[in-house]
Amino acid sequence: MVSALQGFATIAIVIAAGYLLARRKLVAPTAQKALSDVAFFVGQPALVLIAVAGARLDLLFGWHVVAFGVACISVGLVFAWLSSRRWGATRGDAVVGYLATSYVNAGNLGIPISAFMLGDPAWAAPAMLLQVIVLQPSAVAMLESSAAGKSVVRTFATHPLVLGGVAGVVLNLTNWRPPALIWEPLQLFANLAIPAMLLAFGMSLVTSPLPSLRAMSAQQRAAIVAKTVVVPAVALAVGLLLGLTGIGLKAAVILAGLPTAQVVFVHALRYGVGLRLVQSTTMWSTVLCVPVILAAGALLP
Repeated sequence: MVSALQGFATIAIVIAAGYLLARRKLVAPTAQKALSDVAFFVGQPALVLIAVAGARLDLLFGWHVVAFGVACISVGLVFAWLSSRRWGATRGDAVVGYLATSYVNAGNLGIPISAFMLGDPAWAAPAMLLQVIVLQPSAVAMLESSAAGKSVVRTFATHPLVLGGVAGVVLNLTNWRPPALIWEPLQLFANLAIPAMLLAFGMSLVTSPLPSLRAMSAQQRAAIVAKTVVVPAVALAVGLLLGLTGIGLKAAVILAGLPTAQVVFVHALRYGVGLRLVQSTTMWSTVLCVPVILAAGALLP
């Protein structure tokens, strides 16, 4: 329990530090964008490379991964479709809405929560791998093609996140590591990614304060409900249909119940779409996921 609470507290403290830096004007107004760009172009590709290079790829295969993936992807796609049809979202806004309702915080929170609720932090690995290898690169390719008018396939194949993921898979399969002169700087870049994203998110709360639930738009409230309630509910239903029981079913539901990852905010800021939606979904899903995850751990056998 302590490790899980430490995960929430760590995120809150770093976000608060970013908020105070911007609130007291200790950094330039451009600091938020600069941190976001550094995380996007340097930190995230290195983080993906190192995470995939050291991961157990066999954990990607299993019915609990299918239940988790189907829940996240299907709910995200339905929300993106509704955003376009009901709320008139552009393609970029719809893609960010898809990420906000499907991309979970499998690192900072998934690892300690898996250790506490499932008895092994390795349960978080499938969510991380599925997201960094498939979900994030494909969605970012859509955003990039929308912003620059490029081919989605070409953008996907040349994107830094995809290149980092492919390099990580190659290193994993060959069981080879570059010399320390290359590997150690990569580790430093990877360690930069999450703090930079959290600080940038905290700074954004000064320029774009988070509204209360009552003051939010219908789209924002729908995204929060989709992420905190619908995704884990779909994971439970799919898991039961697949015959999952015990720890496998619990893992699928708990991983699906994790909140929106801060990396989604980096993409929203970089492409200038869906910022308020991502802010509200990230903050409120982090708060509301606690009772959902605790209930899943207590009620599922």
